[in-house]
Amino acid sequence: MEERIKSRTLDDGEDAKPLVFGDSVASDKREVRKKKIKKRMFYGVMTKKAFIKKQTGRKISFEQFYFLKKGQDIQPFVRDVYWYHRLKRKIFIGVINPKDKLFAKILHGPYKKMVDGKVEEEGIFYFGSKHGRWMYEKLQGEEMILIEKEKYYKGHPKESTFSYFDVDKTKIKEVIPAKNGDRHGDYCRFSEAGNLLAEGKYEYNVKVGKWTDYFDTNKRKIKRQLQYQKTWDEKDFKPYTLIELDEKVKVIYDKAAEDKKKPADRKPDPTKEF
Repeated sequence: MEERIKSRTLDDGEDAKPLVFGDSVASDKREVRKKKIKKRMFYGVMTKKAFIKKQTGRKISFEQFYFLKKGQDIQPFVRDVYWYHRLKRKIFIGVINPKDKLFAKILHGPYKKMVDGKVEEEGIFYFGSKHGRWMYEKLQGEEMILIEKEKYYKGHPKESTFSYFDVDKTKIKEVIPAKNGDRHGDYCRFSEAGNLLAEGKYEYNVKVGKWTDYFDTNKRKIKRQLQYQKTWDEKDFKPYTLIELDEKVKVIYDKAAEDKKKPADRKPDPTKEF
């Protein structure tokens, strides 16, 4: 390899050594070499790899996943948060109890579940929520058959409608869940300050379960809670108010308490749609 030597000036001092420059293709490649992406980094965050192995009779199940190494804030508009209990070696879905926070780790990155060496479920998590494409397969005979394929965007079906307060889409306003053209999944609405104002669930365009309204504070103070039918196909169900409170948390209406009174002494149900 040829090299060219450039002499220093007198200002560099008498003991200065000449600079050597390598005129080679290899040196040029080193200059533009890209940084390697770390194997356990997903969406710019480092994770740790883990697995759960169970055996029931002759059947062996194996779950491989990743979780956040450091504590991170989960998305405020996602209800089904997936997390791993390091002590119990089990994956849970939902709110992390204060007593479990020391052992709870938020799932983040690829997930795969195998039974007897065959993949039954595969997808990826984004800060505790399902994201991207998820595949579900089942063994029929000697072959694995695809039974369902879903696409998510940060915990909600990808078809869902997201609205924001700002152009840069940093302040979430409302999430209307959608699947196959129907309103289906967890609904939520926020104030411009980022506080949760309302949440509930849809099944095939029908409100189901409990729907909750909150005051515009960061303490999630319940304003009222309504009860809808348990499933979308339940007929002739009339929604009713479970509880309603004022900003000082004083009870305005409590169905459980009213039901204990004589019919003539009961307050009328204040139910109004959201």
